[in-house]
Amino acid sequence: MTNLKITSWNIEHMARLFETGGSDSTQARRARRRAAVAGEIRALDADVLCVIEGPSSAPDMRAFCANDLSGGWFLVEAADGEYATRGTQWIWFLVKTHLVDSASLLPIATYKEFAGASWTVHYWGDFEQQTHRHYRHPQTLVLDWLGERVEFIGLHLKSKFVRSAKSDWNAGDERRQKFIRNAVKARIKLATEAANLRNYINHKFAQRADPCIFVMGDLNDGPGKEHFEKFYLFFDLLSNVQGDVFFARRFLNHALFDFDDDLRWTVQFEDFVDPARNPHILLDHILFTQPLVDGSKPFEVKPGAGLVEHETHELVNAPLPGYARTSDHRPVSVVLSTQ
Repeated sequence: MTNLKITSWNIEHMARLFETGGSDSTQARRARRRAAVAGEIRALDADVLCVIEGPSSAPDMRAFCANDLSGGWFLVEAADGEYATRGTQWIWFLVKTHLVDSASLLPIATYKEFAGASWTVHYWGDFEQQTHRHYRHPQTLVLDWLGERVEFIGLHLKSKFVRSAKSDWNAGDERRQKFIRNAVKARIKLATEAANLRNYINHKFAQRADPCIFVMGDLNDGPGKEHFEKFYLFFDLLSNVQGDVFFARRFLNHALFDFDDDLRWTVQFEDFVDPARNPHILLDHILFTQPLVDGSKPFEVKPGAGLVEHETHELVNAPLPGYARTSDHRPVSVVLSTQ
């Protein structure tokens, strides 16, 4: 049986691994963490790896694959060099070398033609509109596997959390109100980014009845997720990305749907808005379209195929000092198997 292991991992501030200079001690610490990250990637042994919070430099990632990963994985780059991404946290796809000839990145121009390049945003009760677009544009890996086109969309939707947010919330009164207004605006923007992704998926279903699409990455609503849903909004990022259950063929399945409840988390964060909330939070996801489970393809996601890679992550990190820990996020994986 042929398997394809697919993994999404937010490698916390990966760009720091490629910084130069500093004291001998700083360089040694950086090198140790870089080696640990490479070690965890090798231990995960994914055929397709989506890296979240990667560096903004393709040459850095290319060198990392060639040197730190000993050429076992290949960086899939945009043919035109266009990623439409701002900031220092980029999305990259690595594939094992046996998949190199069948892997490519969908041109950003094609994505924008199907889903839209920018759109208007309205805030609650406000007729004023603003133009919005992705800050970290989704990246789409296209893989020709067993005669089928399979698309993997890397997504990093991140809340506008600022350093003063916790102190603003704790201060109460006007400062808390200002934080709430800004948080609601940020979540509305995030919801429209999720809607843009749905535009792309819906367009694919308008092209063919059975597209094979995975969506993976970090969907971070920000602090106070349940608080804002209860008092201000009616949705979260995951709900918007998954789609409308009334259009069941286009609704996205979740790779961790049948994973153990107590293990279904990828980060440990204390929520200052809701201190009683369980600090084990699921921010990292892999979702996929119905044709990948309905038996219509030469492969499928079987029951129990998804997992959070707790064991691998902890085995790699247990012997390491704090500065060398690989990431504050745990990887999420799913296996696609032939029938």
